[in-house]
Amino acid sequence: MERASLGEKRKRFKISGVAVFNIIVGVLTVFLLVYFVVSEDGVIDLFRTREGIIWWLLVVGLVVFDLNIVVDSVVTYVFLRSQYPKLRFLDALKISCVGVFFSAVTPSSTGGQPMQLYLMSKMRISVGFGSACMTQKFIVYQFVTMAFSIAAIILKFDLFSSAFKGFWSSAFVVLGFLVQLAITVLFLIISFSERLTAKLVGLITKILLKLKVKNSAQKIAKLNREFRMFLDSNKMLMQNRKRVVTVYSLVSVQVLLILSVPYFVYLAFDMPNIAAQNGMPVGSLFDFICIQSFVLFTSNLIPLPGASGGAEAAFALYYGGFFGAGTKTAIVAWRFITYYGSILLTVPFSYYTKGHKKKTEASDTIISQKEKLVEKHETVIGSVG
Repeated sequence: MERASLGEKRKRFKISGVAVFNIIVGVLTVFLLVYFVVSEDGVIDLFRTREGIIWWLLVVGLVVFDLNIVVDSVVTYVFLRSQYPKLRFLDALKISCVGVFFSAVTPSSTGGQPMQLYLMSKMRISVGFGSACMTQKFIVYQFVTMAFSIAAIILKFDLFSSAFKGFWSSAFVVLGFLVQLAITVLFLIISFSERLTAKLVGLITKILLKLKVKNSAQKIAKLNREFRMFLDSNKMLMQNRKRVVTVYSLVSVQVLLILSVPYFVYLAFDMPNIAAQNGMPVGSLFDFICIQSFVLFTSNLIPLPGASGGAEAAFALYYGGFFGAGTKTAIVAWRFITYYGSILLTVPFSYYTKGHKKKTEASDTIISQKEKLVEKHETVIGSVG
């Protein structure tokens, strides 16, 4: 009995690799946050230094970034209303804010869509259709950001030439672009390739059977139905040309709002006048939009919440020539607007996902019972026939 209890205690205290990774991620994220708050030219120094900063322009930058969440909500609304006409815009806003919050606090933004799907399931939106909407929205966003990046390379390559001087900086840029391209192509194939989707479902089915998951037959049946719905919904969403044009136009506006934020930080620090007086290059809004498109896809290589570390490094790499000695302070202001500020704004919406584990388990039990009844009904009909 004592040996058995010791064995149980050992199992209880066993730490998984995922837990270790999450602990490391948490420690690094907290370290970076504290560093940028208390270090020299950090957040504390930023708010102490009132001279030379045009504060209302920082507020404008904050509003501009927050408008991108509103536009994202409109895109979600357009997609979901195609099958659920009674959906309210407020519901779409909740879905978008939940996505923003959980994407910001999880590694590589992996928590956003699952929590959005859970919230949609509470709104009685099919998981398959909801997955298709979120996937198509992601693909459109990736296509638009990539288009901006390619246009920036062609039109403003001179702005990025300094980033290609060293091997590691060049690898950072090239790898970031290739990863973004690969992810977009992968999601595009999964969205429309029935063969690949069937293989993916088959792989998941084998894993469920091998692990001897409880109610595996019901879960596999549900999985097949949802993937069928996912494929059909993807095709349906892209068949309406008016909707496609509307979505691409809205996402283009959304991306422009995100990319323009550093320019408002630039203006708030009165850098155009300072640059002109000291012989430094004076940046335009177009320059900053092009540069920020590069910052976005290169920083996505870092698998930490909010791409912490990578975002700051990419900002310093591309904007150092415009901000000079004030680059670190500019990073603090930009990150507060685009990351920490967005967390503070959307954290109240996490309330709508409260108790998601218990409710998900309960819904799975109900679905399982329903599927058993359907199987019995079909058996009876077959025997009568």
